[in-house]
Amino acid sequence: MTTRGDFLSTMALGAGAAAIPVFPESLVRPPRLRRGDRVGLIAPASPPQHDDLALAVAHVESLGLTVVLGEYVRAVENGYLAGSDAERADDFNKMARDPSIRAIFSIRGGYGTMRILNELDYAAIARDPKIVMGYSDLTAILNAIAVRSRVMTFHGPVGAHGSLWNGLAREYIARALMQTEPIGTLSIEDAQRIASGRARGRLAGGNLSLLAALTGTPFAVPSENTLFFFEETEEAPYRIDRMLTQLSLAGTLRAARGLLAGQCTKCTGDGPTAPAGEVIAQRLRGAGRPALMGAPVGHVAMQWVLPIGALAELDADEKTLTVLEPAVT
Repeated sequence: MTTRGDFLSTMALGAGAAAIPVFPESLVRPPRLRRGDRVGLIAPASPPQHDDLALAVAHVESLGLTVVLGEYVRAVENGYLAGSDAERADDFNKMARDPSIRAIFSIRGGYGTMRILNELDYAAIARDPKIVMGYSDLTAILNAIAVRSRVMTFHGPVGAHGSLWNGLAREYIARALMQTEPIGTLSIEDAQRIASGRARGRLAGGNLSLLAALTGTPFAVPSENTLFFFEETEEAPYRIDRMLTQLSLAGTLRAARGLLAGQCTKCTGDGPTAPAGEVIAQRLRGAGRPALMGAPVGHVAMQWVLPIGALAELDADEKTLTVLEPAVT
């Protein structure tokens, strides 16, 4: 029987701290993309809107890649899902099982990937590693594959992201997905140093709403010994505070070796409120880890492509993130 003293001791250690997931000791790197490779384009979350589908196809083809559309990319359920859970999972699994498909990209985010995590064929990705890239709601899939398939994934643009995959955004994609050298050092000149220091760990993270929502589930995102990053959009500062507080209470932030806050776009609230950046800084300082804020990660046109599970080093004083190992072979 649990006594009140036992309960208080558990609370003192940090609720949920013992259950924080970790990455496998080593992850497999998928083969790099080459011109002409076939890429599966699917909608595992919300349905494409307006010209999303055409834009996504044009972006992928601009890299010299061949698009293969999922069967259900035009399906809609409940108004906010791109088809039923079974249909969306089936599109992913068909791409994962097809040896001619060398990457899987999402057309857009929205909501829905958490609903299909139990239905994905992680063994297929493990047998035939391929690139899986996305961000926002794709946070759930990216980290689940890294843990369960032991294959690196990529936090980067969805197909319909931004106006064009060109310029610096294109360079980030090419460096991460099409070259076998390590991505190397990424500078954040206008970043805000929250806490000084240098830390090394495996990259993990994504959209803050998903990171919080997955906490306490079998698909909680690893933070132990990681460089833990997050981004968000269209959330009021008090909601940002609540989600970071949840991660703090779960022991997630302290389990990380370093913390990297990306962009919080349109994160404003009604009435008197502290800015979202101030709220984020307050919560990260309390974690006692080297921390930077303002990285080009998130709902922005020119975002980094970060390999989930890759070893990296964060230097909060020099305002750099260095990816130390190749992410593709």
